Amino acid sequence: MMDDADLQARLTRLAEHTAPPPRDGLADVVVARHRSRRRQTLGTVAVTAAVAGLVVLTTTTLDGPSVTPATAVGADAAGPESAVAAADVLAGPPRGSLAGDTAFVEAVRQLPWTEADDPNRPTAMTEPSLDSRRVVFVGDVAGGRWALLVAEDTMGSEPADPASGLAAAWFTGPAGAAPDQLQPASLIGGVDLSTPVTLSDAATGALVVLAAPGDQIEVSERPEVAADGTVSRSFAPVDAPAGVAVLALGPAAGTYDEALRYRVSRDGVELVTAMPTGFRSDSTWPTPDVPVEWLRGEPGSAGARSVLSGAVDHVLQITGLPAEEIDVAVVWAGDVPAVTGPPGRLQLLAATLPSGAVYLEALLSQEMGEQRTTGSTWCGTDLRPAGTPLTEQLFLLDCPGSSGGGSELGDHVALIGPTAAASAWLLDGSGERAVEVPLTDGAAVVPAPADPATDVAAAEFLAADGTSLGRTEPVGYDGLESISATAGWD
Repeated sequence: MMDDADLQARLTRLAEHTAPPPRDGLADVVVARHRSRRRQTLGTVAVTAAVAGLVVLTTTTLDGPSVTPATAVGADAAGPESAVAAADVLAGPPRGSLAGDTAFVEAVRQLPWTEADDPNRPTAMTEPSLDSRRVVFVGDVAGGRWALLVAEDTMGSEPADPASGLAAAWFTGPAGAAPDQLQPASLIGGVDLSTPVTLSDAATGALVVLAAPGDQIEVSERPEVAADGTVSRSFAPVDAPAGVAVLALGPAAGTYDEALRYRVSRDGVELVTAMPTGFRSDSTWPTPDVPVEWLRGEPGSAGARSVLSGAVDHVLQITGLPAEEIDVAVVWAGDVPAVTGPPGRLQLLAATLPSGAVYLEALLSQEMGEQRTTGSTWCGTDLRPAGTPLTEQLFLLDCPGSSGGGSELGDHVALIGPTAAASAWLLDGSGERAVEVPLTDGAAVVPAPADPATDVAAAEFLAADGTSLGRTEPVGYDGLESISATAGWD
């Protein structure tokens, strides 16, 4: 079974190359989600419109469903830094469509960093000195008006570039906004002057990538999953006068867009491939209502239904596909016995993609406390090739225990097979049969073996007459890794 150290290592690799440099600790966040409770599930979402008129320049294939790491080719890898000249991507006069409006630029420079009309907007604890502030970008974007400022770093961040001593702040507002209508949207401490700075809005599809003048910028809106479960990406070059790309990609299909990637190259050498910093300007946007087919089991409590809805949204987020292009089903749903408090709820979500390949998320939730807050975690994610019907496939899930609000779930193993499966053997690391589990309607949820020596490495499913229906290993997190990876990740 995958322990926290394995998950930490995998998600650290994923975070380093799918998130922008300012977004540190993504692996810690996801591990915390894996081991502890959350009020709702898993983020969200995706883009619906392609970049009009772009010509595909490169296609990079990523291994899936089981990922074999490629050699790193980004700014964090050895080699490219010495192959190209370093450049300060934030240097020079203001850029953007309003850069020539000196009065507007000066008003933006004086915007407060510690105040916002919306309490959900990010704000700094201390105002940077006015003398240290400089406007890097100010201009109109799809559905809005944005500005990027740099100033002395007063946030106490561990600097990515100790020499810079700078923080950056994005300010955003509606189309035609006056300077005082721009509100903080993103704060970045410890700015690395050599790293491109980005921002994308899931509500409008606006994207800005700031690199050095002369740098080449490419965009990939979503991963492409083939029928065999392999994942690739196509990057298209975009116009970037003075090193700035301002794009209108169309609104995301869900709450956020985590399928989008950008690539920056200099003198033909790739500097970085990453996910842009994202936000959503429309905070009242509802979660998509996507039809769900229930193959076995039925919807649980309102909290469990909310967890499932959030997971569907997460599928849209990471695939970049609109809801109408994905068929969603629950392969199996049922209760998980609790040590204390109400039982947990396990739901195995399957999203069939246009190619026929299937992305899976195993969702475990439980209601906690007097307010019946619902927390949730993953028991695994997978990406399987097209072909075998979901009702005939085999699943072995490692579901971690958790506690909170007077409720506690122990560690459990879930076995889900065809309805013809009458029992299953848990197999140890040597392939020997360790524990036999009777199945009801082809499935069971049982406590994980208490003996540490019994390492559940696989399960063998049997029909009533003892005929083997096949073996399967525990579902890990390769599905999320494969679909979220970018070219050049290590």
